[in-house]
Amino acid sequence: MTMPIASPEVGLQTTSWEDFDLARWMALEKLRLVWNNLPATLSVTVTCAAVLVGMLRHVAPLHVLAAWFIVAILISLARYRQYLVFRRVSDGTIDTPLWARKLHVGTAMSGLLWGSTAVVLFPIGDLAHQVLIAFVLAGLAAGAMTSYAVIWRCYVLFVVPAILPFVCRLALQNTEIHASMALLGLIFVAAVVRAATQTDKMINNVLSVRAENFKLTRALHHQATHDPLVDLPNQREFNRRLTALAQSSAARHEPFALLFVDLDRFKEINDTGGHAAGDETLRRVSQLVKSHLRPSDTVARMGGDEFAVLLPVCSREAAERIAASLLVTIEEFTLAWENGRIFRVSASIGLAYAEPGEHDTVALLRAADAACYAAKIGGRGRIKAYRADSSFGPSGRSEISRLRQQLSVVGGADKS
Repeated sequence: MTMPIASPEVGLQTTSWEDFDLARWMALEKLRLVWNNLPATLSVTVTCAAVLVGMLRHVAPLHVLAAWFIVAILISLARYRQYLVFRRVSDGTIDTPLWARKLHVGTAMSGLLWGSTAVVLFPIGDLAHQVLIAFVLAGLAAGAMTSYAVIWRCYVLFVVPAILPFVCRLALQNTEIHASMALLGLIFVAAVVRAATQTDKMINNVLSVRAENFKLTRALHHQATHDPLVDLPNQREFNRRLTALAQSSAARHEPFALLFVDLDRFKEINDTGGHAAGDETLRRVSQLVKSHLRPSDTVARMGGDEFAVLLPVCSREAAERIAASLLVTIEEFTLAWENGRIFRVSASIGLAYAEPGEHDTVALLRAADAACYAAKIGGRGRIKAYRADSSFGPSGRSEISRLRQQLSVVGGADKS
């Protein structure tokens, strides 16, 4: 039986690496490996039990064989039912210790079932059938290595109760050949248990390497898709998320909205406090904006002092409330800097909204651009809302940039 190792993406998609519990993830992955192999393991168990009963039908009472086989079936069915329940539990809600205990109990019961052959099925005086039982037990122990050795304790819970009772029964026969068989049985148990511990360590190493590789991949992806100063999605990542949202919103017939946030008087902070003050302002404001959004929303830095906010499943009215809250929050922001200087900013916010079924991202971006430009030239510190349509030209960002240049040439006190 193969043992495919799942990727740590399962545990990392919804959490940061710092919050990721590597030990728990490894335990869960190993647990999942064993449970996923359980149907094949149970099929082998039932098959071997049927073969053994058939081979012993002439040397053991039929009612004993029937009772033993029925118990084997019932244990296998109970364990298969647990497997079905495990498959229905989502990864994020799996109680790892609980399911580990269930696995251990089921494995121990299966081991005790096979160990009971030394009591209820042992053919006294029939060496050939004794060797047959020993062969079946050894085969099961070797086969269980592929299923249970991922968790060495689980393997021990199967092998020890399955084989040691038979080894003891052999030793009690007081013949040289039985003593030799018992000794070989002990050596076999010691060997497979050691092999199981080595397999467990190997799987731990493999999982650790995969987790570290994913950590590096995730870090590189984060670096490529996020702005290094404010640790928000960059423009390229924002555009990707916007396209994905537009497609899903159109398919689900849901409204969504887009905000462009352009900080006012930010150039004054850079000019008087230096770029360090400007960078700290951007970091603080970006966190303020993020803290006022829903977990499903996206805020990105589009460059300079400009931010964009993506609002899925959001009507125009709801988007206007969010924009108004952001406007107040940014206006209340103060930055205490060196020599007792206090810096403040405000914002011009452009709101573009799409009705259910609409998904033209170009029209949405141009509408948000135009709305932000209108808010800027309208006096700053305000919100302007436009519906996304094809009537807006691609002039928003460039017009705002030219506006800044004009304001700086005029030399007025109210610089952008």
